Amino acid sequence: MTRRRTSSRAAAATAVLTGCALLLTGCGIKRTGVIESGHAASVKVPGSGKNTVLYFVSKEGDRLVPTPFTLFDGYTLGPAALVRLLLDGPTGRAGEAGLTTALPRLPAGTADAVAVSPYAQERGMTVRVPFPVGNLSALARKQLVCTVGVSAVADTLSPVILQGTDTTLPSDECDLNR
Repeated sequence: MTRRRTSSRAAAATAVLTGCALLLTGCGIKRTGVIESGHAASVKVPGSGKNTVLYFVSKEGDRLVPTPFTLFDGYTLGPAALVRLLLDGPTGRAGEAGLTTALPRLPAGTADAVAVSPYAQERGMTVRVPFPVGNLSALARKQLVCTVGVSAVADTLSPVILQGTDTTLPSDECDLNR
């Protein structure tokens, strides 16, 4: 029995020493500094009037997700129709993927009260909605600003002013990094 204990102790000591040696050598991996890899990836959804992008909230509720809305050839939606689609919330695959909206539903009978001013290069567009905008969350405001600012005028990132029943918010642009 003494011989068995001695050999098990020797095996245990060898295993401990081997483990320590591996930890001290670091498996041959040398330390490096920070490696610059460039800017974060961006997504460009092809459009040319056939695809429109609606911005919905991720199922985690922490960011906006661009969601393509495909139209038939030669058919485009006006900016007010885009806002009404956005206010209806995600449908189809977007809804199945768990996307949501931070925006309120349109009050009954007020769909015609949604309006978007014509695009002007110096000021962008104004979105008028039949509900208060002053207390909307940052994500809700960005849903409106990004959907209209990116999709309403082809190949243009337009500034957008939000106007509700309570106030008019300052002009904003779609910046998903804020």
